[in-house]
Amino acid sequence: MKSAEERREDILSGPIIKTILVLALPVMVSASLHISFNIVDTFWLGRLGATEVGAPTAAWPVIFVFLSAGMGLATAGVALVAQHMGAGDRKKANEAAGQVFSFLIILSLIFTIGGFLGTPYILRWMQTPEDIYPLAVTYLRIVLLSMPFVFAYTAFRFLLKGMGDMITPMLIKVVFVSVNVVLDPILIFGWSVFPAMGVTGAAIATAASRVTAGVVGIYLLFNGRVDIRLSMKSLRLKMDWIRQIVRIGAPATFARVMTAMAFVMLFALVAIFGETPVAAYGIGRRVIHVITIAVWGFADASMSMVGQNVGAGNKKRAEEVIKKAVLVASSIMFATGVIVIIFRTGIMSVFIDEIPVIKEGSRYLAIYSMSIGFFGIFRVLDSSYRGTGHTMPAMGLEIFRIWGLRLFLSALFALPSIPLINFGFDMGVMGIWVGMALSNPIGAAASYMYFRTGKWKRRTI
Repeated sequence: MKSAEERREDILSGPIIKTILVLALPVMVSASLHISFNIVDTFWLGRLGATEVGAPTAAWPVIFVFLSAGMGLATAGVALVAQHMGAGDRKKANEAAGQVFSFLIILSLIFTIGGFLGTPYILRWMQTPEDIYPLAVTYLRIVLLSMPFVFAYTAFRFLLKGMGDMITPMLIKVVFVSVNVVLDPILIFGWSVFPAMGVTGAAIATAASRVTAGVVGIYLLFNGRVDIRLSMKSLRLKMDWIRQIVRIGAPATFARVMTAMAFVMLFALVAIFGETPVAAYGIGRRVIHVITIAVWGFADASMSMVGQNVGAGNKKRAEEVIKKAVLVASSIMFATGVIVIIFRTGIMSVFIDEIPVIKEGSRYLAIYSMSIGFFGIFRVLDSSYRGTGHTMPAMGLEIFRIWGLRLFLSALFALPSIPLINFGFDMGVMGIWVGMALSNPIGAAASYMYFRTGKWKRRTI
């Protein structure tokens, strides 16, 4: 594996497409592993029924809110580490890493306690169906107990991303996904001394795997086995660093949390139409995650490369990186969308054998997959802005896409009437799928308009 200095040289002066692919491939593998992590839960719980599948589907938006806050602040770590590394100041890069890590761990403890106590009230507020509610409470509370370790791994992953190291986080993900794959069927259905625990077993398997990832990440950061080395001294929070982290991370955090909250609202909107759409949405969402694997690879590669090139003053190269990453990512996504549309029914049938769920999930996949290439364009542009520390415009674009487009259009098309405008198209749950799909091309167009201004090229360190 290349050293940080060798990766820096590739990022600043190597062949753009080749470097993007080298950086993106480990992220794609890592994303594949993460998706398999979720799919394993869905696959085994699907053997029990739609109610059991609905429990993690209901819990996930809440978990996503907390994770989004952590990832938003971790974005400051990518921007600070990447730009200091691009400027050749490795000492500052390490200082920034320690401050971000410490800040995230403190935040995770607050979220764990607050989330655990508030779980029943949150799920009630989300209009979780009665048969799903008790299972969702159990699932969410167990997973929340692993939150400090999740944040530790998130910090580890984002900080190494700023250094251009995409391989090490991928290797750790192999370990924790393997733990989940092994434990899931054992704890869900029971084996030997382990009783059958159903949804509770799935939650324990998920929490155990995340604790494993966090412990390994902490060990590597504090033992000099990666390009960043932390010490207890580096964890003492300093106001100058906190101001930078908050200035860069707060908009990204707000955008991610607002996105997560929108998914909570979207779930509540789907839940209006009953258990079948909830199960279809839960399975379909995981399938969508699978087909967006390439997007996350190119987005992360672009984030690191654009951040380091802007830090080094290579603005023209940074722009070329974005253009080429967008072209490749969107082409792959449009092709993948076509494949999913063709095989959508067979894909749904892998996870569940209930015909109504298969039919509704197939319709969701068909409609949403038509726009998936535009999501690729939006995500690469958005991540590139975050990599240079321009998180405020990225925040605005993300909130516009999720709240102003996805959630509003979904409600507009699905309901007979929505508040304030007292009008709706009354299309039922299909209107939600249409609204979700339309948010992608409109959001991509808005993000491209900001790209054209060139304001994202300014350094933020």
